[in-house]
Amino acid sequence: MPARDLKAPSFQVPLMLAFREAFQEGDAKKRIEERVDGERVVSGRGALRRRGVDEALLKRDLAVDLVSLANTIDLASAIDISDLDFVTRSILNFGLPDFAALTSLDGGVSGIGQELRNALLAHEPRLRSETIQVEKVSEVDDETHRVSFAVTAEMACNPVDVPLEFLAEVDIGSGNLRLSRLPIAI
Repeated sequence: MPARDLKAPSFQVPLMLAFREAFQEGDAKKRIEERVDGERVVSGRGALRRRGVDEALLKRDLAVDLVSLANTIDLASAIDISDLDFVTRSILNFGLPDFAALTSLDGGVSGIGQELRNALLAHEPRLRSETIQVEKVSEVDDETHRVSFAVTAEMACNPVDVPLEFLAEVDIGSGNLRLSRLPIAI
């Protein structure tokens, strides 16, 4: 792990990051209570919460969840839930609409950006809603049948919000959505 820049701001640790760290370390169920000469020693996991994390770790953690969101088809694509307002807005409807039925000539291609923004608003509370912007950066390419959208937002953090940018590329032929320019390998 690279040395931490002590002049860089330290951010509050999100709850899910603590769970992921414990899972990766394999010590989620272990009670960590170390003592040296009768004095309690703060574990590495506890120290992480106390000292905070850096911007790169926060962005990587958010990117994991964004990829999950992009790779999940919502419930509304499978069944009609239009009369079920609470279900429409709940985690039961997590994901994005199924883009597989679109064609490059379909008017629905222009609505992909709004669908992506709606999914981010509904399922990613770390992003400040007023800062989420999704803009089409390319029309449907005739050879690859892909259209791209630039997404910018700010992640709500303490002590300062963190800017985030990534590219969402939709393959109209398959309906797949690929995110790039995220701080993790996908």
